[in-house]
Amino acid sequence: MKKISIVSIMSFIFLIISSIVAYLLQYISFNKAINPLLIGLIILVSSGLLAIFTKKKIGLNIICFMLSAIALGFCIRAWYIFRNFDNSFFTIFLVSLACVAYLWIFFILAHIPIFEKYFTAFFWLYFIISFIAYVFVIAFTKTTYVSTFGYYMLIEMAFIFALCAESKNLKELVRAITLSTYSVFVVAFIILLFMYGGGDGLSLDGFDIGKKKPLRNQEFDFK
Repeated sequence: MKKISIVSIMSFIFLIISSIVAYLLQYISFNKAINPLLIGLIILVSSGLLAIFTKKKIGLNIICFMLSAIALGFCIRAWYIFRNFDNSFFTIFLVSLACVAYLWIFFILAHIPIFEKYFTAFFWLYFIISFIAYVFVIAFTKTTYVSTFGYYMLIEMAFIFALCAESKNLKELVRAITLSTYSVFVVAFIILLFMYGGGDGLSLDGFDIGKKKPLRNQEFDFK
């Protein structure tokens, strides 16, 4: 099974779990927006502590993966409460699909010879252009799903890092994907900043990936 297939499927599952949690939490009354955010952080820290001991055990890494997804759902609900708006599940489902498409666009472009040759430069350029495009959309639209897409895109960037990281087998790949889910900490931090500083938007966080092998060589056939 190809590496891109595994990463894209797991990233979609991650975002869908988060979306379901964020959607269902609308039926719970929180006194303040900070409450679901703190709960999300507690779940995320618990997941991180467990991840320290899981190493490359697939089952335990999947548990950490699930906990991080739930934590993101709490963070998104906190954001909705803070901004006093909501999105239907269908809307955030489409946002999740769009973020997976964002990963695939990166993967397809990475196969262009010149981008393969200067892969690290392409990696950063892709994220810089993504950031500029997102700021442009924020500035000229009033839609409620844009900020959700921004947070999800940030998570998807971390999944792209897992895609680019060298993995010799399924265990190493699942471990890399699990570690990428802790980008939820960045989402929580951004939301916390907005809660105490006001405003709307997104700050993107990058990763130092160094020199990587061409993505076309990073495929697996697992038995």
